[in-house]
Amino acid sequence: METHKFFACPNCGNIEKFLVFTSNFQLIRQSPKMGSRIYESKVLPNLQQSDNYIECQLCFQRSEYNMALDLGQKYVGILKLLKLLK
Repeated sequence: METHKFFACPNCGNIEKFLVFTSNFQLIRQSPKMGSRIYESKVLPNLQQSDNYIECQLCFQRSEYNMALDLGQKYVGILKLLKLLK
C-alpha cells in the first residue's frame, strides 16, 4: 500500500481512522489538518485476498476502496487550496 493515499468515509465523513483491506490488512490514522497519514500499523496478511474495501472506525461501515480514496483526494485538494488562499 502506498502511504500518500488519503481516505474519507462516504457514509459518515470520517477522515481519521480506518481499517484498510486489500491484499493485506492495515490500520491507518490520518491527520485532517495535514492531509496525510500519521500512523500505519504493520501490514498483516488478509486471508480473503480478493477484498478491496475500507472499514470506517467511527461508523463501522464498509466502503469501496476507490470511492473512499476519491473522496479523500478531493479533501486533500480542497485543503491545499485553502492553504494557498490564506
